[in-house]
Amino acid sequence: MRQTVLVDAPARAVSAALTERALFGGTGVLAPGDELPVLLARLRVAESSVDELRLVPVGGWGLSLSLRLAPTGAGVLVTCTASWRRPGMAARRPVLALLGSLVETVRERAVALAGADLVVGAAIVRGGALLAQQRAYPAAAAGRWELPGGRVEPGEAPVAALARECVEELGVEIQVGEPVGPDVVVPGGAVLRVHGATLADPAATPHPFDHHALRWLTAGELGTVDWLPADRVLVPALRRLLRAPEHG
Repeated sequence: MRQTVLVDAPARAVSAALTERALFGGTGVLAPGDELPVLLARLRVAESSVDELRLVPVGGWGLSLSLRLAPTGAGVLVTCTASWRRPGMAARRPVLALLGSLVETVRERAVALAGADLVVGAAIVRGGALLAQQRAYPAAAAGRWELPGGRVEPGEAPVAALARECVEELGVEIQVGEPVGPDVVVPGGAVLRVHGATLADPAATPHPFDHHALRWLTAGELGTVDWLPADRVLVPALRRLLRAPEHG
């Protein structure tokens, strides 16, 4: 069973909408591995990427969902597909209503997120490892890990903002590359966009001026730290970045 909607918003705003629990009436973001109840089923997030949200059954009657986006000349086409292992007419009406709700929520949220404030993060890679920093404050976030970065100021280009933030937070200059993974909504309604990056001087030593600690994490170590929710959404994309031939 399938429903589609054409969304008049940038593709990355649609991508950000696919990371939100608001799709299913909740709050916060959806990261790979998260589980949530949907209708009479329980689903697990198997994929949360720049162009797809895919949920697979944990138990129950085997409902699976996928939302895929495809940019077109007229907007972004979002296709929502559902399947289940136990066929029967009784499930068709609630599943059809769910698909209709999902595509409409994606459309509404993507249009809203197109105008959201932007926060930029740096996936700084050196020698096959990613730089992460441990928050020192506020109390609710202290001890958790995130990527360097910060808010884009009015009139500031995102790439320039990211370079400035890394000088302020780490005392190092960076070279900014392409976006990594989907945009992710952060508390307060801004959108986080992470770019791949390298140190302008590979021998430079970053310092945790505003944070408790820094760590260089290999692909196999990305799951060993307690990430902030928005950064945790990006772990699969960060793992792929570290395993790419130019970074391996």
